[in-house]
Amino acid sequence: MQLITAKEASEILNIRLPRLYELTRQRLIPSVRLGERAIRFDEAALREWIERGGVNPANSVGTERQSVQL
Repeated sequence: MQLITAKEASEILNIRLPRLYELTRQRLIPSVRLGERAIRFDEAALREWIERGGVNPANSVGTERQSVQL
């Protein structure tokens, strides 16, 4: 597992940091919380999420699949 910072994740997604944090708070993007404040992103999981079109299967169980508008 290669963990990357929020800044690196925002660069991969080509979005601004506030939008990345919003998606993270809404649990629409895969993330790893280290303690209370530190957030990191698994680069492989993030790239898989992108390949799936921004759909997080953990959030779509039993509900309509949600995709994220970047």
